[in-house]
This record gives sequence, structure tokens and C-alpha cells, in this order.
Amino acid sequence: MDQTITNLIAVGLVNIVMLPILAALIKRGIEKRLDQFDNKRDEARVEQQEAERVKIKQREAERTIILAMSRTMLLDNYEKCVNKGCYTVEEREVYHKLYKAYKDDGGNSVIDDIAPRIRRLPLEPPDGNDRWRHHGTDSD
Repeated sequence: MDQTITNLIAVGLVNIVMLPILAALIKRGIEKRLDQFDNKRDEARVEQQEAERVKIKQREAERTIILAMSRTMLLDNYEKCVNKGCYTVEEREVYHKLYKAYKDDGGNSVIDDIAPRIRRLPLEPPDGNDRWRHHGTDSD
């Protein structure tokens, strides 16, 4: 029986010594996993921010391209109308829609200067009559 008590005391002492060590090891393992999780979360956040920056740059590039194309189309339309000396109703409608979209998206500069000029060009009569009407308002 002395041996049994001695064994129980030994096991008890081992448990008293080992439990804090085991608890510390478990705690360290949990902390390590939490750190890994935090690192992965931070990496994901950085990747998401980078993806957003790329999307913003892409949208800015698309906007720049669209503005450049719109500007070119507006200038081409203006030159074509000036060269032929008139501005048809259809051209006027297309020009004003494109001009409004161009302005709404932030376009300006030369187009602001030519918009009133193209509006003052005579309108080609729909019936083909040689008499020309003038469209002189800038409010369209």
C-alpha cells in the first residue's frame, strides 16, 4: 500500500508540474494559430485594397479613353458640319447628346469653345429646300 500511495503522490506531483506546462503549450499553440489567422486576414485586406486600387485605375483609364473618343467625335462632327456649311437635325441631336455626356463626365476645353459655334450653323431643311434656317441659340 505504501507503494500505491507513493505512486499516487508521484502522479499527483507530475500532474501539478505538468498541467501548467501543458496549459502553457496549449495557450502558445492557440496564440500561434490566432497570429496566423490575423496575418492571413491582414494579407487578404491588403489584397482587397490592391484590387480596389486596380479597379479605380481601370475606371479612370476607361473614362479617359471615352472622353478622348467623345472629344474626337465632337471635333470631327464640328469640322464636317463647318466644311459642308450646315448642321442637320440628326447631326444636331447626336452632337448634343454626345456633348452632354462628354460634359457630364468632366470633359471641357476646346469643345466648350466650339459648342456655341456649331449651334449657330444653319440647319439643313428636312424638305431639301435651298432656303436655310439659322439656329442661333446656345440653349440646346
